[in-house]
Amino acid sequence: MRALDEHRFVRQDWAERNEALGEDLSPRPASDFLRHPAILYQMFVADKYVEHEAPYVLRRLREPALAIEDPVGDPPVTLMPGTDITTSANTVHHLHHLLRFEDATGQRLSDFDTVVEWGGGYGNLAKLLLRLHGGSPTYLLIDTPVFAAIQWLYLASVMGPGLVVLRTEDDFSVTPGVVNVVPIGLARHLSVGADLFISTWALNESTAAAQDFVVDRLWFGADALLMAMHQGDPFEQVVVDAGAGAFPVGSFMPAQRYLLRASAPRPPSRKEPSLSLHVPDGDACG
Repeated sequence: MRALDEHRFVRQDWAERNEALGEDLSPRPASDFLRHPAILYQMFVADKYVEHEAPYVLRRLREPALAIEDPVGDPPVTLMPGTDITTSANTVHHLHHLLRFEDATGQRLSDFDTVVEWGGGYGNLAKLLLRLHGGSPTYLLIDTPVFAAIQWLYLASVMGPGLVVLRTEDDFSVTPGVVNVVPIGLARHLSVGADLFISTWALNESTAAAQDFVVDRLWFGADALLMAMHQGDPFEQVVVDAGAGAFPVGSFMPAQRYLLRASAPRPPSRKEPSLSLHVPDGDACG
């Protein structure tokens, strides 16, 4: 798997974390692999955010049971406020991303047939999008080899191995209707026309070469964008110039922004969000 890396796309700090994580998880990950510090402290948000995001998520979620946390990997769990649902801060946080995207753009996740996510963590947001979607979209996760392996392990354990394909060959064809996990070294071989491109605190934490690669590929063909990053990040302006509207994640996360673009016939203005985008009510912003 390490031969499937693309070093020019990975910042040095992440390269070091990946190297340490790969060594610790070899040859067989522990059953509580989500508790590894490189995952737990980099991929999970604190429980303190649940009280801010859960009310909005519960109002918008068509089925509260969608917030139930899966036990695979032994993630840290908490109760969803006002319910007996065992969830995690991360699941609430990821649902908040997805539901805010729907509210801001006026589009349903079920509108999208092909999704590309750059930097998918351990696969939790992908899992939740698929459950909210309710159908069988084609989903592509692009990440470093060690996280690609973790995503395959997590998603195959939760969803079943028949719904997740780990790509290791240069000349692969995308399998429709399943999750295609693509190590970053194979991204240059990827031929896909996406409807939605996602990257939350990932592409902006990749190298400038990676950012240029994705922009040159026109977000893998996607009209719609769901991105998040630190306000003032140098890459933020690139995404805004591509037609995305900028929205605060919430007062509980100052200086963090969603950058959202709908599948619209004309791009939003650089100075203000398009009329097709609207900020949800006050609770949604914290």
